Amino acid sequence: MSETCAAPIRLWRLGPWSRNPLMRGCDRLRSALVLVGVVFVLLMIPLAAAVGTETYSRLDNQTQAALATQHSTPATLVEDSRSGSAGEALSAAPQYQAHARVQWSVNGQTHTADVPTAAGAKAGQTVTVWLGPNGDLVAAPETGSQNAATAVSVACGIWVASTGGYCLLFLIVHWVASRRQQARLTREWNELDRPPGWHVS
Repeated sequence: MSETCAAPIRLWRLGPWSRNPLMRGCDRLRSALVLVGVVFVLLMIPLAAAVGTETYSRLDNQTQAALATQHSTPATLVEDSRSGSAGEALSAAPQYQAHARVQWSVNGQTHTADVPTAAGAKAGQTVTVWLGPNGDLVAAPETGSQNAATAVSVACGIWVASTGGYCLLFLIVHWVASRRQQARLTREWNELDRPPGWHVS
């Protein structure tokens, strides 16, 4: 019999349903946990995907709601950008490594604020700022790619956490079963008046 055909047969015989009299209870327990673990990990894939899809839909709805009440407007830098974070940073995007004071006009009124900017930006350059319904400065709405990245991260996080949790449970059960098995073997050796570690030549 080829190795390719023999491997599935060996795995089948290691299942908890095996009638092998040499298979102990702890062996059946570990085998059952492995089987349940494989099914659990596979079932968590569509569940995590569903949570990721729901997360993306929720974030996309928030983006659409923000776009319905917020709008962008051009603003002019009145000074060169300075390194460091603004006191009230409105964006954590990596391209914004500095901040500067900008100026813009709404309904004939001039407004100024300190906003995050790209490093090296010079006075007179134009940047885009986002305004809320009352004309106050707000953070830019998340883009579709940002929402997608967040949703994928959530889905992967759920799958990794659930898989890791089950692996930890399996290791704990395996450790406890091994300790009990070793204790039982020690008692059996003592009952035979043979010290543990005695080997048959």
